[in-house]
Amino acid sequence: MIKLPINYIEVEMVYSNSIGRGLRSLAVTSTNPGEGCSTMAYALSKRAEADGKHALLVEVNLLHPELGDLSGHLHTDWMPDPNSADACIMHDDEAEIDILPAPCDTDALMFRNFSNMNKLMEHWLEHYDVVVFDTSPVRAINRNNIPAESICAMVDGVVMMVMAGVTRQTDLQKSVEKLRLNEATLVGFVFNDLHNPRLADELVRETRRLDKWLPKTMEKVRRYVRRSSFLNLEL
Repeated sequence: MIKLPINYIEVEMVYSNSIGRGLRSLAVTSTNPGEGCSTMAYALSKRAEADGKHALLVEVNLLHPELGDLSGHLHTDWMPDPNSADACIMHDDEAEIDILPAPCDTDALMFRNFSNMNKLMEHWLEHYDVVVFDTSPVRAINRNNIPAESICAMVDGVVMMVMAGVTRQTDLQKSVEKLRLNEATLVGFVFNDLHNPRLADELVRETRRLDKWLPKTMEKVRRYVRRSSFLNLEL
């Protein structure tokens, strides 16, 4: 998992439009695995702490759990009740946030009881200013998973991660429709450009096609592209 510095303007924009607006519970989800949910959830929790808010980051992604390794602890075995869950909360000294790693050895069916999860949420909100959930992908359907839509339905707002150039539009539309059918409140989409090259990178790549005939000219063009502030704008 990539750790984003909380001074990045992208993190600030997401934070100011969610937790910064007064949302106390937030879920970060995606259509497919690997779209950056854990990275964003961790960054938002860390940003909330920097803003003077006591934050709890809860991982409910049993498909690809990461936060247990991040906090230096093994993944945990907790149930959806306050005594069991609180006993497994770890403190991340680097980010100064509390983390509850995924309950990887627990029957996921226990987490599909809406009443139990709501009671657990109410308990956490009595002790924390902000609770952020790192969920599984919306399209991840298997018996050993906690459905993302059930978590998204019980929080104040949902941030949807989208891998630019990878996530298919039709799949994204189906995920959004699924969340809306469960009455989840979408507060925004975050486009992850990890696999989506900048305009300058694409132009540099295309110039190499002409190196055989105009090597010196293409090298000058590449230098110009790399120096151009306009062509290197982050969109």
